[in-house]
Amino acid sequence: MKGVVAAGDRLTAEAGAEILKAGGNAFDAAVAACFSAPITEPALTSAGGGGFLLAVSGSERPLLYDFFVDVPPKRIESPEFYPIEVDFGDTKQTFHIGAGSVAVPGFVAGLLRVHTERGKLPLREVLSVAVEYAKRGVKLSKLQASFIKLLEPIFTATPESRELYAPDGKLIDSEREFKNPDYADFLELLSEEGQWAFYEGEIADEIDRIMRERGGILRKEDLERYKVVERKPIKVNFKDYEVFTNPPPSSGGILIGFTLKLLSRVEFDEWGSVLHAGALIESMRTTQKFRKDFVNGHLHEEGFEGILNRDEIIDSYHNLFKNKLNLWGNTTHICVLDSEGNGVSVTTTNGEGSGVLIPKTGVMLNNMLGEEDLNPLGFFKWPPYVRLPSMMSPTAVFRDGKPLLLLGSAGSNRIRSAIVQTILNYLCFKMGVADSVSAPRLHYENGEVFVEPGFPESTIDEIRRHYRTTLFKEKSLFFGGVQSVDFKFSGGGDPRRGGFVVRV
Repeated sequence: MKGVVAAGDRLTAEAGAEILKAGGNAFDAAVAACFSAPITEPALTSAGGGGFLLAVSGSERPLLYDFFVDVPPKRIESPEFYPIEVDFGDTKQTFHIGAGSVAVPGFVAGLLRVHTERGKLPLREVLSVAVEYAKRGVKLSKLQASFIKLLEPIFTATPESRELYAPDGKLIDSEREFKNPDYADFLELLSEEGQWAFYEGEIADEIDRIMRERGGILRKEDLERYKVVERKPIKVNFKDYEVFTNPPPSSGGILIGFTLKLLSRVEFDEWGSVLHAGALIESMRTTQKFRKDFVNGHLHEEGFEGILNRDEIIDSYHNLFKNKLNLWGNTTHICVLDSEGNGVSVTTTNGEGSGVLIPKTGVMLNNMLGEEDLNPLGFFKWPPYVRLPSMMSPTAVFRDGKPLLLLGSAGSNRIRSAIVQTILNYLCFKMGVADSVSAPRLHYENGEVFVEPGFPESTIDEIRRHYRTTLFKEKSLFFGGVQSVDFKFSGGGDPRRGGFVVRV
């Protein structure tokens, strides 16, 4: 066996698998899948966004490539920046778009750095599947088409976005092939000129021009100063396992680590029990308090991750968690593993997209400055040139110094709860990877608990006794999109987001 790929769509996974078949390693395959996803999952990611990649090579300590977005200076008083509401069916969420919502993209720089440092095949070959998809066209899955429909106000916000995503006035769907020849040309340019074209050359000039014309704050000088950062993942001991995940200035990893610290002292009985649900909800509630008390505003401080090793702080929050528990009765993720022991867990996102496309590239720019989840202190409050904190948290689980499981999730604020529940399912409830990913989830936020169908009625009744509760009628993309592989070459693709696994 050459390897296994778990991704948010069949065609994305197949792109990675094709590169494994051609002799590429896990890093080549992950880069191929990531550059294919803007065609196969256009509502969830873009080369105009950013992300994080956790690299595992055998029993070596994992390395985190941070290529998330930077905050540009607010150069104008009134940037183009306006709200749109997205209806998830059982709940709604507001996002802000427009040229003023665009942060400095890191997608291209990050993935090309990973390919240069760890890949085997030439870049042109690695990008060949994505080029073919873009030229030939692909039929979106019904689920991916529904995501486009969900975000229709964004994908029809500008003349150039309407031309690409709603040709002839009709939004792209699963019935017609979606082609993006400009994106194919863009990828071929990257094959020839590398990241220089995007950050210093003609594409950078086009980004600068359209930002000035549309009321954006991003400029070419911001692109020129962008840097990929290689970081040491935080390590959290959870029962007999070691969990490695995204360090600050990302907030997702440190919050996942904190939640696992709380849950490590719980002796679970069975999945879906009152104890299980209560422990999840109260750990999420306590983590939300920890975030407000200690995390927001401190993520860029040197050595901040050391807070997870301060026993007096952890113990005080654990007592709060335990006392409460005693009262009980647009983003995509890819995981790849190869036969050489290399593993990749990579999350990329474009937010929901700004509606603004880079001319002649087929690339929509991100709206990260317009996501409330990433701007807890308020919009345009971050100092310039810092990494925007993120919930994205590619994660690896080790036991006795050997890799066991790779996973990560899409889903905004639900990323951390989706990852924690998948880890518990696999490690504590001994589910297989696929079942760990697809099992029903719940999520706590601001005094309300959101619950997928599948939990026992007695457990739901107990949840209602403590918290305002929203029951979803079916599994929903609201609860994230986990993709995962273990080192037995099993994989789990999240059905909530059309997840798919390909073994080669």
